Amino acid sequence: MAHYAITELFIVLAALYGARQLRAHDLHFAAIGLLIFGAAAFIGVVRFPSGQIDQLADLHRLAGTLGGVIAMQALTHQMLADTKWSRGHLIVSGLAIGLCIFVLVARVPLFLLWSLVFIWRVGFHTPQIQLESFMKVCIAGLMLFNVIVFRQSPFMAPDVSWHIFHTLVAVWMLGLTRLLVHPFRA
Repeated sequence: MAHYAITELFIVLAALYGARQLRAHDLHFAAIGLLIFGAAAFIGVVRFPSGQIDQLADLHRLAGTLGGVIAMQALTHQMLADTKWSRGHLIVSGLAIGLCIFVLVARVPLFLLWSLVFIWRVGFHTPQIQLESFMKVCIAGLMLFNVIVFRQSPFMAPDVSWHIFHTLVAVWMLGLTRLLVHPFRA
């Protein structure tokens, strides 16, 4: 099972690289979001080769799901940070605070919700990124697609499913970093 640590390490390295790039461009909330994903993966890097597979399983699962929700909130906040706050933004912020209360009960639905808000924001409200909305949605939406299609896929062997999932998380993090740091200006 130690082989799982290899693709978890991809996520850790992508998180560290991405966070450094994002921080250098004053995208601090986005950097925090990537570091949260990286921290969850780091538990896997330690868990599998150390032989503490069962002992760290619950912590790893909680960090992955709860951390994923918080990370998506941080990324979404980054996308809202440079805009003038309207009533809609205040409502979204209020909902975020309210939803945090329920995060321990409904982590997966909240992750899906925050992912959709993030994809919508990146895809349709980032004029500084000179790409077609379809391309921005594809890059921002890779994580959600990955979670739905590859994470614990019943159509693949578990190790193949997890390796694809971990690798695509790292690819998504690198693509997102590129999208936010170098916004393809004309």
